[in-house]
Amino acid sequence: MPKSTDGQDTGGGQLSPQERAQFERRVSELNAKLEKRRAERGAEAADDAGAAMRGRGMAYGMRMASELVGAVLVGAAIGYGLDWVLGTKPWLLLVFFVLGFAAGVLNVMRGYERLQADIKRETGGNIGHSVPDDDD
Repeated sequence: MPKSTDGQDTGGGQLSPQERAQFERRVSELNAKLEKRRAERGAEAADDAGAAMRGRGMAYGMRMASELVGAVLVGAAIGYGLDWVLGTKPWLLLVFFVLGFAAGVLNVMRGYERLQADIKRETGGNIGHSVPDDDD
């Protein structure tokens, strides 16, 4: 842009054709950089979501295992305590052990249903479905 000696613009705010071309080239380069960065951020967000889903799945698995073991141990402890008080060894221990196991399995099934509902809600139900490929 031509400038006068007093620092005022003498072109009336107009860009020369070379300056306009240079400006448009710089704008297109910046747009390309922004699009590239947005794509990178999208990929990073998808990776973070996948890692969070795996971590939550592991937490669910540990929780289900501890609920199963805990229910069996509590059932066995109640049965042992009642056997000791009532003198019916080993019958109540066996009955409450089986009841504890049944309660643990029921808790695991409920936890699995909650996990499936969470996954379906987050993925829109698009997990485990067939995806068309080049042969279809």
